[in-house]
Amino acid sequence: MAQCLAADCGIIGGGAAGLAAAAFLGRLSGGRRSAVVLEKGARVGRKLLATGNGTCNLSNRHAAAAHYHGDDPRFVSPALAAFPPEEAVAFFTSIGVECIQRENGRIYPLCAQAGAVLDCLRLTLAAQGVREECGAAVTAIRPEGAGFLLEREDGSVRRVRRVLVCTGGAASPSLGGSAGGYGLLTALGHTRTPLFPSIVQVKTDPSFVRAVKGVRTDAEVRFERDGRVLARETGEVLFTEYGLSGPAVMQLSRCVADWERRRQGRLTAVLNLLPGMDGGTLAASLRRRAALPGRTMGDLLTGLLQKRLGQTVLRAAGYIDLGAPSSSLGEEDLRRIAAGIACWRIEVRGTQGMGGAQVTAGGLCVGEFDPRTMESRLVPGLYAAGEVLDVDGDCGGYNLQWAWASAHAAAAAVVRSLAEAVPRPPHSRAGAEGKDGKRR
Repeated sequence: MAQCLAADCGIIGGGAAGLAAAAFLGRLSGGRRSAVVLEKGARVGRKLLATGNGTCNLSNRHAAAAHYHGDDPRFVSPALAAFPPEEAVAFFTSIGVECIQRENGRIYPLCAQAGAVLDCLRLTLAAQGVREECGAAVTAIRPEGAGFLLEREDGSVRRVRRVLVCTGGAASPSLGGSAGGYGLLTALGHTRTPLFPSIVQVKTDPSFVRAVKGVRTDAEVRFERDGRVLARETGEVLFTEYGLSGPAVMQLSRCVADWERRRQGRLTAVLNLLPGMDGGTLAASLRRRAALPGRTMGDLLTGLLQKRLGQTVLRAAGYIDLGAPSSSLGEEDLRRIAAGIACWRIEVRGTQGMGGAQVTAGGLCVGEFDPRTMESRLVPGLYAAGEVLDVDGDCGGYNLQWAWASAHAAAAAVVRSLAEAVPRPPHSRAGAEGKDGKRR
């Protein structure tokens, strides 16, 4: 095997956490520490380019443990406290990315371009002399002496003093996601929790949703398992040929994916298509509409809901003949239609899987890492950051904030560790003894 030049830190994975860690390492060491980013793909940052539909939702000012999931959500607290959203904004501003805060505390680059974020990160790394080595996956981490050997699938071996694993998760395989990074650490004794998709589209019975594919509407969504509410959210819902998508659904999708892997009980999506209208107001509106002259059932909800959506709700409620006059509706019919609008129940069948997911739930067991430093408790000198750990955040910038915060914690710890490992020069004999050889 051909050995490459040694580096102080080998960073495995050129995604958000890996690139940020390399930048932090250079800054925190004053440029005195060398780093190399080892990326299995042809180029770094592919998944970063896709975040926020290309606008790159960098962070969220509300980032705290309550917005994170995994076996121990509190694990994120020390890193987030040391590198909160305002620090992330300051960092990106310092490398040329101006930031702006939008709705619900979401922080974006002012230019709304993920490509600009990636460019500024890479320019920063180039200025610091960080090498990017793409096109060959790391296949093994071998502890050796005071450092490690990183074996790659092209036969090369990289010797490094410290290792930081930022390989990401299994979500979005088309953008480079894979489960390969977990194996690097399980081979060294670490354990992995079950993996399942998060922030993902939901598959449902398509009988009625297929008729409104492409329609977007603001609604309240809740998921119920055997009648018990698991989660609820209000926001935009997108109807698709296979089921439901949109921010509100994606936000709740973790509980759907968890149900999907366990398959315990029956899961139902319940939509309130008019969450801002109470039952009495809706009932009064339906009575007025039914009494309008010349209106058919197909016209009943026009002006209240998007036309195609309104007609689909009526069909789902059992009203097939949309050409019938709306004046024929009685009070029981109006109650039934109101229930269809405020409580449209759709059977859930699963999710679009890792292929459609933005984030991986599950990962390396966080109990085996120090939450302040991201260092392995099993293998000294080995660190992990970002999505490879059993940490996943809500939709809205929380996952990237975790990438930055965990990368910062790891980089700072690596710098301290390397500084502590430098042996002090021995005292000269003249310093310890006088010129006459006598002890002073």
